[in-house]
Amino acid sequence: MKIESYHKLEQDSSSFNVLLKRSNNYKKHQSDEFLSLPQDTIPNLLIGDVFDALKKIPDKSISVIVTSPPYWNLRDYGSDEQIGSEKKPEEYVKKMVNIGNELIRILKDDGAYFLNIGDTYVNQNLQMIPQRVAIGMQNNGWLLRNQLIWYKPDHMPSPVKSRFKNTYEPIFFFTKNDWEKKIYFDLDAIRIPHKTKQIELNLSKKDYKGKFDGNENNVGASPGGRISITGENYITKRKIKTTQPIICDYLRFWRDKNNFTNKDIVNFLGADYKHTVGHWFRKDAGGSYPSIDDWIKLKSLLRFDDKYDFEMTETEEVLQQINYHPKGKNPGDILKINTAKSNFKHFAIFPEKIPEIAIKACCPKDGIILDPFAGSGTTGLVAKRLNKKSILIDIQPDFSKIMEERIGEIKVVSI
Repeated sequence: MKIESYHKLEQDSSSFNVLLKRSNNYKKHQSDEFLSLPQDTIPNLLIGDVFDALKKIPDKSISVIVTSPPYWNLRDYGSDEQIGSEKKPEEYVKKMVNIGNELIRILKDDGAYFLNIGDTYVNQNLQMIPQRVAIGMQNNGWLLRNQLIWYKPDHMPSPVKSRFKNTYEPIFFFTKNDWEKKIYFDLDAIRIPHKTKQIELNLSKKDYKGKFDGNENNVGASPGGRISITGENYITKRKIKTTQPIICDYLRFWRDKNNFTNKDIVNFLGADYKHTVGHWFRKDAGGSYPSIDDWIKLKSLLRFDDKYDFEMTETEEVLQQINYHPKGKNPGDILKINTAKSNFKHFAIFPEKIPEIAIKACCPKDGIILDPFAGSGTTGLVAKRLNKKSILIDIQPDFSKIMEERIGEIKVVSI
């Protein structure tokens, strides 16, 4: 085998294990049971029970799921089968987790699920329903990337006198929890303006009186502190240009060429490397580069060539500067969004800003958006405005009239 062919090696057994796990956990359906996916930006509306409707959607066909289901024991939407009418919160949590089991089947591997869900009090005792649902979903194969806080500046007045009033709801940002940790995420599409101007570093020496005073060994953790105590604003970095997955493939090739296992490498380097070596041979978010010293040790064992020696071992002094991103900053996990107003009776409209952020950040050009609890159709409205395809599900037939009034043309699909 030629050295240049290392990148052609098949993935290791961990990939097989993930596929095996998926095949056991995710129920598959025959393709002839599925409905056709939308071909344009006219929202497709499936009217009926959410479990029945989801079974009609093909595997790995949805890029973004964003929804706000009926909260437990809060509103009556006129259907005996509606979510939220359960006698106990535990029954509601179980249903929402089971819905998540079906959603994980239809979501693409790099897709995202945004779930806004509110809480309820029973005998003045907060039930923690959103967190129960989130933990249940984590146990069933979901990765919780964020608990976003939807802060409501215009929250309703509250008469409570024995506790703090409620001013926010959580929005859980889930993806599939596979070994590659794939996700499509366009941060630039949702950046917000910086609040302050670009900071210019003060390069003059002065007596250090910062937060590391008395513990100057750690002052390097702060660029400003490093300048204050040393007068320098440079850091030492390696000249690595090659991506970590390529270095990983390179090391895998030489490991396999010499018939070594990760355990063999740990035995060579010592027990302290038990939890380190595996990261050098991973290409997901947990992958990492070996240090300079570790690279040299690996070379003595694996006897690889000099292809990457220079960038993996040579260092340079790099100017440490604090630069703002020209397109704005990451909005963070607290979303300040007013509640949506509604003229529709017994209706809680989803603020348009929530699906807008989810779609802009996580839906590629040709992706499809799903809202399994569509209500008044806000997700479909926003998807259409952003020129995206969408599928809406709701159990209440009368809501289609509200959607048409808000969105315009919709396509009702029989299930």
